[in-house]
Amino acid sequence: MPKRKLDKYVSSFIDKTGKERFRFRRGGVSRYLPPPGSAEYKAEYGKALTGVIGLDRVKRGTVNDLAARFYQSVGFRNVSKSWQTTLRQVIEGFREEAGGDLVENFRPRHINALIARRMEQTVINGKRAGGTHAAQRFREVMLRLFKFAVAEEMIEKNPVEQAETVTHKAKGYRAWTEADIRQYRERWPLGTKARLALEIMLWTALRRGNAHKLPPPVNGVFVGEAVKTESEFELPVMPPLQAAIDAMPEGSTSPDCLLINDYGRPFTAAGFGNKMREWCDAAGLPECTAHGLRKAATIRAANLGVSQQALKALGQWKQDSEVRTYAEKANQNRLAADTLALIAAAEQAGNIG
Repeated sequence: MPKRKLDKYVSSFIDKTGKERFRFRRGGVSRYLPPPGSAEYKAEYGKALTGVIGLDRVKRGTVNDLAARFYQSVGFRNVSKSWQTTLRQVIEGFREEAGGDLVENFRPRHINALIARRMEQTVINGKRAGGTHAAQRFREVMLRLFKFAVAEEMIEKNPVEQAETVTHKAKGYRAWTEADIRQYRERWPLGTKARLALEIMLWTALRRGNAHKLPPPVNGVFVGEAVKTESEFELPVMPPLQAAIDAMPEGSTSPDCLLINDYGRPFTAAGFGNKMREWCDAAGLPECTAHGLRKAATIRAANLGVSQQALKALGQWKQDSEVRTYAEKANQNRLAADTLALIAAAEQAGNIG
């Protein structure tokens, strides 16, 4: 039997009852649809494309109702697109479990059970899911969602406030060392896309979401908008990066984007990350990643003793907490080195003991 042709972003599967189900997934929007060809399908597919839950199809006071109101609220619309995507991803997962449940019936024990479920690590389609980070993010989003529910008078108290907290100690991406950078440069000389990618990440400290589609500079300056914070940036082109740009063969970049794939188009964010993985592996650096270069750029600055405000500006961060780790580690290293030098000088002068 030929496979059914489905609309874009729609997939099908057989559930545990043997029934074929249809699901729409795009960015942070995930929802089940009526069968294609049914009277309701076209309208629901259109709503899914715009990320809108049909208010006329949900029971008032339920989690579905809460999510629909939240998506239309000023608080949701006023955050960055990337944060909206994250909120949707978490909320849509919650809706799949409890969409028809009444919001007023939720208590801290119910939130605790949901958090505990997300603590469990699983592998779905080859990808890891769950764990402390997932549980922590779920609690964070639920705290915001139920705060909105209180404001909408759907529930008297926010049950998440009394729910258990989750501590996630992320190891994070490994920062490149200076030895890593030298080794990569030795493998990938000037004139290669791999080398240009490294110099872009290292000399702009941009997130992967910006670096993979960075346009050529204008009058020696990169101009753009940070994908996560939506703040505008202007960054001068440093000589090592300019040298990498100048060394690229004709036709290996485009007027709109410095990094293009083998098809002459800009990389997607995921595609760029995968390509960096290949380039790092080829250079014998299996633990290095694109994001690790952003860390390396920040650590370089921190080790030079620049201010907290300067670090925030470099990395397009808004919160002090996001750069405090780099500054504290750099200060600790300098203090430790200075202390060891004092001890060595004291020993040499015979002043120890």
